[in-house]
Amino acid sequence: MSTSQAQHVVIIGGGFAGTVTAIKLARATPVPLRISIIESREEIGRGIAYSTRLTTHLVNDPAKNFTLYADQPEHLANWLREQASARDGWQPPAGVAWADAFAPRHLYGDYLQDELENTLAQAPHAIEFRHVVDRAIDLERASDGRWTVRLATGLGLQADRVVLATGLFTATLGRGDLDIDPELIAEGRVVDDIWASAPNDLSKDQDAVIIGNGLSALDAMLSAHAQGFRGHFHGISRRGLLVARRHDATPWPPFLDAQALPTTLRSLLRQVRSAHASILDAGEDWQRLTGAVRPHVPALWNQASDAERKRFIRHLRAYWEISLHKAAPESATWLEALRQAERYSKLTGRVRRIARAASGRIAVTWQPRREARARIVEVDRVFNSRGFEFDWTRIDDPLLRQLVARAYVVPHSTGFGIDAVSHTGAVISKTLDTHGLYAVGHPLRGVNWESNAIGEQLAGATATAQALALSLQPALAVAA
Repeated sequence: MSTSQAQHVVIIGGGFAGTVTAIKLARATPVPLRISIIESREEIGRGIAYSTRLTTHLVNDPAKNFTLYADQPEHLANWLREQASARDGWQPPAGVAWADAFAPRHLYGDYLQDELENTLAQAPHAIEFRHVVDRAIDLERASDGRWTVRLATGLGLQADRVVLATGLFTATLGRGDLDIDPELIAEGRVVDDIWASAPNDLSKDQDAVIIGNGLSALDAMLSAHAQGFRGHFHGISRRGLLVARRHDATPWPPFLDAQALPTTLRSLLRQVRSAHASILDAGEDWQRLTGAVRPHVPALWNQASDAERKRFIRHLRAYWEISLHKAAPESATWLEALRQAERYSKLTGRVRRIARAASGRIAVTWQPRREARARIVEVDRVFNSRGFEFDWTRIDDPLLRQLVARAYVVPHSTGFGIDAVSHTGAVISKTLDTHGLYAVGHPLRGVNWESNAIGEQLAGATATAQALALSLQPALAVAA
């Protein structure tokens, strides 16, 4: 069969999840295939995470944990050894092995692009691949079961299968809980999207507020430093947590029984606290606890009731994420130096209002935790580092709005992403036959809680690619 007669798989989104799905599908397909990735950026394999060109924006895990191939743990390390210095002049810090290195994120984007190119060239069957530089704004199901993907330019792509790899959407300011002067955003003095903002000269700024204290906040501060900021950062977050340094800590011996996992958050916490106490009593690293719990997260999440999931999101999500998503050692060292120089203040509370002060600066009104009286801090710049929005009913994107309106997707009951079959990513609709529609990565946050992390995204994209490959060959599907 020539590729002109081959079935067509359209992947909407060309960040990590979409690119890896294409790689895994090209390797697994039992027949010639056409694959199109719709991605508005000029380059695929980058998305928000890997589009940054700052060499201080690092991946948050060592190379040995970010390989695309579970059976080749040294694959990324070997690629970095061969390619990184020639492309970027980057090498690991002295004494750090390539496998233990935390590479600049744009290099990881290069790695994804190289692997896609190599895979397409070596695929067992002919692959016709296209990167469509456009935005998908609508999706329609025809009576013959095929799909039409409508693009912002007015064109339409016919597809036999569609994969929603829509990636991340930033949690913008002014969503009802915050009063903000929009002119400050227009002037660039309030940076609402820290990944999309144009570089500014910040050398004259003396104070800046960072809303949030996770990895996004660290990104914002490193970006500000690269733009000349040498003043004081005021980090404001609801719980006063601060991103920690990642240690190379082996998981604590198993303490959760995979055959009899706790069924309530209370019982889970009881076992976790007991293990944590044992780790501290032994004088060991607390980060060993996270590694012992993480393998059980899919099963714990899958068996939990909606009430238990929502209870986790309300009360424990922030603590789990700050313990799981930690900073590269070099980034953490920079942050520690900032604190030692007394250029960083950690404030616990909520930002309530951002307005122009009489002095001409920015007045940030914030409510300290467990205090009735609000406070005001005057600064020269504000960075929104609250992270990302996962609720499809709140995201201002034409494709997502149409998918919800047409009932092709069902927003997940937790408010995170959409409903789907957990082990394949096949999208679930209450009213329609959505055969041939899949989702990978961030849209599945409510289905598979850690679907936003690299390891889990990789596993999810691989499983979806395998399900797609099986569906593309009816004879194989029948035999299975």
